[in-house]
Amino acid sequence: MPTFSIILPTLRASLAEAAIRSIHDHSAGHEYEIVTVAPFAIESPRVVPVIETERRGNCTAHANGFAASTGDIIVAMSDDHLALPGWLDGVADRLAAKEQLDFPFLGGLHRPDHPHFGAIYGLYYAYFPVMTRRSVEEVGGWFSTDFRAHYGDPDLALRVWALGGRCELLPGGHLATNPDEDPNSQSTHKTTAMGTDVSTFANKYHRAFGAGFPADFGQINFDYHISELHDMTFTARMPPAQHGGKSRHWRPA
Repeated sequence: MPTFSIILPTLRASLAEAAIRSIHDHSAGHEYEIVTVAPFAIESPRVVPVIETERRGNCTAHANGFAASTGDIIVAMSDDHLALPGWLDGVADRLAAKEQLDFPFLGGLHRPDHPHFGAIYGLYYAYFPVMTRRSVEEVGGWFSTDFRAHYGDPDLALRVWALGGRCELLPGGHLATNPDEDPNSQSTHKTTAMGTDVSTFANKYHRAFGAGFPADFGQINFDYHISELHDMTFTARMPPAQHGGKSRHWRPA
């Protein structure tokens, strides 16, 4: 039976504890570890604590969590979400089947209370990625330390697409937003790192993926309703004004 490594960066102990409880409550029948990356330790079964001595943003936290993980399947989690019943059911089998067709492969965990997905340069990326360790290693690792608080998820997806792999939203319901989360308690990196992260991302990818796209990120990074997925993915490869997407709005990653 494959083991799941659930990477959970957090600065908010009460929210992290709620997320961990939901994972314990809804992961019956699966082997898993929860790798917390935080300036504090959380005492709970199956938790592998990585103590963060310097706050360098969630992308570095995810990278450090991956380095401490041992599982066969890597799952991105955040402290402002809760696992839904059966959230891991069928995930390992689906990843294995998809890798037989497209390698590397990245799946996205679905949030029924947020029926949208992200696209960058007209390509699907997952807000909450899940990948086999084999696929992660193929693309050079988990979240990149090139970024602080933004663009870790589309960066990971573009590394998959660049190697001829595939990214898809996985069927089923996996995560829900925690209604007790206070956005004002988020890391200051969310607001202070945006400009630098946008510049880093553009410098890294615009030459390879930006044909037909302006340099304006308002025409590069969009949310779409999941009804616009085709075969559980999205590959428009042109700005939304040209391909006629219906339910779109710009969002920072």
